[in-house]
Amino acid sequence: MASRALVDVEVRYLDERGDSVASRLAEVEAEAVVGGRPVRRFPSHRNQSNYPGWLWSVTMGRLVGYESLLERDRLWLADFDPTVRGIASQPFWMSGRDESVLRRHVPDFMLKTDAGFVVVDVKPKKMLTDPDVAAALNWAGRACTARGWQFEIWSGADPVLLRNVRFLAAGRRTELIDTDALGKVTEVLRPGMSVAEVEAASGVEPQIARGAMLSLLWQGLWTTDLTQPLSSSSVLTPGARTA
Repeated sequence: MASRALVDVEVRYLDERGDSVASRLAEVEAEAVVGGRPVRRFPSHRNQSNYPGWLWSVTMGRLVGYESLLERDRLWLADFDPTVRGIASQPFWMSGRDESVLRRHVPDFMLKTDAGFVVVDVKPKKMLTDPDVAAALNWAGRACTARGWQFEIWSGADPVLLRNVRFLAAGRRTELIDTDALGKVTEVLRPGMSVAEVEAASGVEPQIARGAMLSLLWQGLWTTDLTQPLSSSSVLTPGARTA
């Protein structure tokens, strides 16, 4: 399957200007795909069962579309992930033969990460039991893996983690954070301090100090246990990133 996937699968994407580009999977430029435009629109109409929309991505510096709330959740996590350098939504059409079946498929996301490129399909768990859906995803996964890309089927994450990430997103627009408050919070912050302790030590109005801490947490400069609901007692530790 590896050689056939590379030879037979056609990829079509829209470049950054919106022009259609056709290529073989073996030859397509992943950087161009991630920097391009969605190959499908995100229509909204009355009585539809899904909830499409657009999310401002700090990673991309622009809006990124999604076709469902589940896709939006995966998009939140991608934008929060410090190893993700690029995000493309509805990145390309792929078409080719899977033995006797001619398949066409559009993945939900393509991510550029520090470890390489990741193609993501977002599907509710109940859909994965559908033989047709499973077969299509299996084909797409084998083709992408043969190309050297990671392939991920994502069906959700811990609700507490997702709520925490959405809450931390209040600090993702660093240009809106009070720089004086950020400096004072950074000055007093020590490993093992709680959110409330930092607020008190900083001498800054609590809401403003909390905004500064959210920014540090979103950037990965500091971290806390995101498997537990965030609160004033959440304990802060240094993150993997450095200022």
